[in-house]
Formats: sequence, C-alpha cells, structure tokens
Amino acid sequence: MSEKIKTQEEKTAEIKQKPIELPIFTKGNIVLGQYKIIDEIARGGMNSIIYKAEDTFVDKNDYFALQNKYVAIKVVTRNPSISDGEWIKFLDECVTTKRVNNLNNIVRTFQVEKINNDNTIIIVMEYVDGISLRDQLNKHGYLSVKEATFIFEKVLIAIKELHSFKHKIIHRDLKPENILLSHDLRQVKIIDFGISSVIEFTNNDENKILTNEATLYGTYPYISPDVFKMARSNDKNANNFISEQFDFFSLGIIFYEMLIGKKPFFSSNYSSIEVIKLPLKFDMPIMSDINPNITPAIENIIFRCIASKPEDIKYLYHSVQEIINDLKNVSNTTSINEKLLKPSKDRTFQIKNIFDTTKQRQHEKFYQKWWFIFVILLLALVIIIITVVIKVIY
Repeated sequence: MSEKIKTQEEKTAEIKQKPIELPIFTKGNIVLGQYKIIDEIARGGMNSIIYKAEDTFVDKNDYFALQNKYVAIKVVTRNPSISDGEWIKFLDECVTTKRVNNLNNIVRTFQVEKINNDNTIIIVMEYVDGISLRDQLNKHGYLSVKEATFIFEKVLIAIKELHSFKHKIIHRDLKPENILLSHDLRQVKIIDFGISSVIEFTNNDENKILTNEATLYGTYPYISPDVFKMARSNDKNANNFISEQFDFFSLGIIFYEMLIGKKPFFSSNYSSIEVIKLPLKFDMPIMSDINPNITPAIENIIFRCIASKPEDIKYLYHSVQEIINDLKNVSNTTSINEKLLKPSKDRTFQIKNIFDTTKQRQHEKFYQKWWFIFVILLLALVIIIITVVIKVIY
C-alpha cells in the first residue's frame, strides 16, 4: 500500500502538535555534504540562524574560485509561532531569490534545500565580507555626499533590474539593515526578499499579484503611506496599490539617512504604525540647513521619492531610471542653480525651529556663552596689571 500524501493542513497540524527543533550546526559540521561550518553569524526572525561556511568543493588550485570559497548558510525551521501565511511568504522568498541570482548588487543564492518533511529550509548564499549600511551609519553617523551617492547609485541599479522583470519584483523591505557593504565599500549587495511582492502587469491596467500577500508590510519608517490605500480597499483593484512606489519611498528615506544620519520624520516609537502616517502630515526638513554640502538637486531627488501629500503626488517618480538620471545630473552646472521643488515657505515642519541657533543658545551653559571667555581674559589682564603694579611699588 502506498504511503498517504499529507496535505499542507495536515503538516501544519503536526507542527502545532509537535514543534520541530531548529537544527543547530557547530564548527566543523558538514552541511548538505559540501559546506563546512566555520561560525554562527547571526540569528534573526522566522526562527532562523545564519552561518559562515566554506565550500569544500572549490578547486584549491583555482585562484579565482578561491575568492568565493566562503558562503553564508541560512537555516529556517517552521515552528508554531509561524503562521501559514508567513511560511508561504517565506517559500515565495526562496523562489524569488533564485530568480534574482545573477543580478548586479544582489546577494546570490546558490542552493535551496528542504529537509525535515519540508519544514526546514537551508539556503546557501553568497558571503559578503563586510558590514551592513546600518552598521556603517552607526559607526560614522552619516556619510559624505560622494560616499552616499556612490552607494545609492549601486542600490538603484539593483532595484532597476528587479523592476525590469516581466513579473516585477517589488522588494518592499529596503532599509540600511538589508544593504551590505564590503570592507572597502566598493561592493554593495541587497539582501532579504522575505516580504517582496511579485507583480504581473496586465494589458487591462490590473495588477496580478503572484505572491502571498499578508500583513507583512516591512519596517515602519521605510514604508510608503500607500499601504493605507491598499488596506482600505476591498475591491478587486486593491492590488493596484502595490507598485514600484513602495520601493521608491524606502529609497528616499535611506538616501536621506545616509546624508543626514537621522530619519526625516521623528518619532519616540518607531515601532508604532503611526510612523507611516507622518509623511502625510509633515514635510522633511530643509537638508542644506543641516548639511551645507547638500544641494537642492539632491534634496529634490529625495523629495520626489517620498512625496506623499496630495499636493505633492505630481512630483513622484515613475521609474528607477528617472532617479538614476537625476542622480547623474547632480554635479552638472544646470543642477547647481536648481531650486527646491517645494520651498521652505510651503512646508509644514514636524518640529519647528529645530535648527534655530537662537534657541540653541538659550540652552547653553554659562561657560559655553561667548561672553564667558571675554570675562576670563579680562580677569587675567587685571591680575597681570595688579602683579606689575605691586612689583613696581615694592
């Protein structure tokens, strides 16, 4: 008698009754008969562990092959806390990462294997010997205009290729944590397609979503307010709200953060969904007031990426190529004299007078005020004069 094939519902019931333990590899273990574990790199969401490993099949006499002998191995095991929608979304991610395998500035995926009755997934990926953009910002605060534009252009090239597929891939979780930099900062790689959307654009202007869409929106400060339009719409056109603009908005916030070192909209709790609504209420600060090296041409790029107010929608980009073109033109003589698309007088700032030096002076300690040094010098002069007079007299 042949063995009964279990349905997904039956597999889910088994998981809830008997949780599957996450495989723990230690140094020296061989995974999938090929990869030798060197160390554990990190632990993340979805009950996952990431390891650094060595590909033992690499020809040790091939110099170029040896440059890529290290890989990153991500092991994800389903447990009761992972819903059916989340698990299906993760399986979608596995398919997506294989589709983008040979794109520029995207971390490559070499192998995806299922074990433990398909409840554990092992993903073998390209190992990037460096740090995340978030780590770089935490270390330095912000980047120079030259560094930021270099990294931003690399990211744009990657996103352009994702959006160029017949079935467009919208990343939907772009943030500094998901951008990896090599130690020399010359290589930029995008990771984590866990909540990406794959969209087929049809001739009748209706979008067909090919991935499971649950409420896995991403990281609040980088989420386009367009998600509220999608959430409010119950008709068949709800999917039309998932578009490239989801990525454009994230790109604008990232570029701003690289140049300024902070997010354009402040919140005491960035885990609150209210953060997503801030761009609908407020405008970003004037960037040149914070960093004089930032030109209106650069600020306009960010403004066009994150424009969310009804009166600003007309400025939105329609493609990544438009952003790339504007970025390449920021050093042109014509862009030097460019004016802000939305001047200060038309903006509603979240925190008024945030860069008011008068206000800052009011909070200065007495020894930080300009007159304190003058008083010290005057006292020193008086002491010197008294000392001279005493010597003359006596």
